[in-house]
Amino acid sequence: PEWLTACDWYMKADADSFVNVPVLQERLRCFDPSQPWFLGVPQVAFGTSGSMQRFASGGAGYLLSRALLPKAAAWAPFCLLEMLQHLGGSGMEDVALAGCLWKWGRVAVTSYADPETEMVTSEAAANRTRIAHKAGDGPLNVSPCTFVVHSVTPEELPIVRENIARAREADPDRQCRPDAARLQHLGQTILAPLTGSPEQQWPVYTDGELA
Repeated sequence: PEWLTACDWYMKADADSFVNVPVLQERLRCFDPSQPWFLGVPQVAFGTSGSMQRFASGGAGYLLSRALLPKAAAWAPFCLLEMLQHLGGSGMEDVALAGCLWKWGRVAVTSYADPETEMVTSEAAANRTRIAHKAGDGPLNVSPCTFVVHSVTPEELPIVRENIARAREADPDRQCRPDAARLQHLGQTILAPLTGSPEQQWPVYTDGELA
C-alpha cells in the first residue's frame, strides 16, 4: 500500500495537543526511519496485579518510523483481539500500543526529547512557563525548543503558537539540539521497583546519535 512508504515518520497526538512541527522535524533527523523506531515521552503504567508497562504518552504524542509501521500493522489485529478478549475493548490506547509493540517485536519506547525542558505536558510545566498566557499578561518563560504542549483548549492554541514563535524571534540563533549529558542521565533513570532488571532501563540516544 502507498501509505507504507508515503512518509518517513507517522505521529499520533491528542486533539488537544500543540505540536511544534519545525523543531520536531529537526530532531527526527537524529534517527534513521529505515530502522524500527518507536519514539515518545516514556511513562509507566501499573496494573492492579502489580504488572508494569512502559508506554509513550498519548498526550505528548508518539511516532512510528516507516520501518516499524508495517510491522505494527501486522501485529495490531492480534493485539486488538487480545484486548477484546481480556478487557472488553476498554483501556488506554497509548498503553495498549506500547504493550503490543513490545510483546510482538520487543520494540520499546525511546525518548526523543527532554521531558523537563522540551515538553509542556503537565499542569506544573504549564504554570512554570505560562505558555498559554497572552503576551503582556505577566512574564513568560517559554522555550523556542518546545516540542509539544498538552493539553490546550481551542482558545489557547493560537496563544501557544504565538508564544513559541515570539520565543524563537527573541533567540533566533538557538539550536534545538539535545543535551548529551542530560539525555545520558535520563537514559540511566529507571522508573521501576528496585528489584527491576537492567532491561527496564529506558534507551534515549545512542552515542552515535549524540555525536
